[in-house]
Amino acid sequence: MKSGAQPVRSAPAAPLTVGAQKWRDESLRSIQRAQRLVLQSHMDELHSAARYRRAPLTSTFTDYESGTLGKIRPKSTGATLHSLGMNGPFPPPALRDQSAEASISMAGEYMRSVREVEGHLRRTAGKVTQEATKLQHQQERLEKLLRSFRKALLVNQQSTDGRTFRPSVKETVKDGADLLLCHEKKGLTELKQTLETMLRDTLTQQQALAQSSRQLLNCAFERSRVIELLPQHGSPSATVHHSPSPLSMKPDPSGPYTPECRDVLEASAAVLHKSQQLRENMKQLMCDAIIKQTTLHHSVNEGLLKKITETTNLQHHLTLSSAATRQAISRQQRQMQCANYSHGRVLGPLSSADLFCRERLDRPVVQVYERHQSSCLPESSLLTQGNAMLKQHLDFAEKAVEDLQVARLQLEDDTCLKQAAAGVDSAVVRLRRRLVLPTCVQVANG
Repeated sequence: MKSGAQPVRSAPAAPLTVGAQKWRDESLRSIQRAQRLVLQSHMDELHSAARYRRAPLTSTFTDYESGTLGKIRPKSTGATLHSLGMNGPFPPPALRDQSAEASISMAGEYMRSVREVEGHLRRTAGKVTQEATKLQHQQERLEKLLRSFRKALLVNQQSTDGRTFRPSVKETVKDGADLLLCHEKKGLTELKQTLETMLRDTLTQQQALAQSSRQLLNCAFERSRVIELLPQHGSPSATVHHSPSPLSMKPDPSGPYTPECRDVLEASAAVLHKSQQLRENMKQLMCDAIIKQTTLHHSVNEGLLKKITETTNLQHHLTLSSAATRQAISRQQRQMQCANYSHGRVLGPLSSADLFCRERLDRPVVQVYERHQSSCLPESSLLTQGNAMLKQHLDFAEKAVEDLQVARLQLEDDTCLKQAAAGVDSAVVRLRRRLVLPTCVQVANG
């Protein structure tokens, strides 16, 4: 080596980082991103429920740029899939089956709730139908009672018309029985009008019950459109959650128990309550009407019987008076016969040749006695007075007999009239007993 050659210089030391800063930073960021993803994948393996029960987990990664440790907070995947019973953060391979099972469970629970509402609607409709049947039976009894009242009014009119056939004017004078018949007619008319009003209310209530039943059945049919595939028997599966009765929950337009169902049920409950009250009122009214009608009927019958008794008593008294009058006529006639005989004896025979000597006024004793003019025998005057008295007595007795005959005829006529009137009233009583009383008893027992 030549002495003039220059000494070899050592190479300068290499710098700390050779690569460009941007180039290095890009690589470091790629490494950090990869570490985050790896840590996130490890954290997602944990159960989501445990993740929600404790504080959020953090992990560290190396910051190559600053040389420090950084914390990583795992991101939440949400609870939508967890509600389906999934443990992982991502859908499992059986997601389609699990989703279908969850839908079937939700639909089944909804269907069971709807079936409960539908069953309640149909049971309520059955109660409404049963109430309508009871009201129909009550209406039939009411109509039967109304027919008996109309018949009672007809019998009352027949009784009034029948009593007009009593003979004589004085037997057809208005009496207590006629007043009782008028009172019965007025009472029966008022009761009939009241029952007819109740019958109209019953028909209106039956229409309301029928409409309520139709609404309930229509609502039940509308609810039953979603329970065709729901089994009618058997218990739900173990995965089904038992929910409270939908009838105890607030109505929801999109739920099993809709406001329309609530309105229909409330309206049906009001109609049922009103129908029950109406039946109770009908029953009480019918009992009161039967009692009042029976009272009126018996009062009229008792009045007629009392009138018959009075007529019979008068008839007996008239018969006794007529017998006494006949007896008086016979006695008066015997007296007239005696008076006629005495009058004939006083008058003497028709021919003076038939007189006895002792009966002559010119017999010797009388002629000798009448020689003195101052003295006169009273025989002729006594005969004249006796003749006049007997004639007067005969005239008076004849007039008395005629009066007795007239009185006897009147008594006999009055007796016949009383007998006929009693017969008419008896026929009226028999008519009333035959046509009215059995019907009322039958209606009351019904």
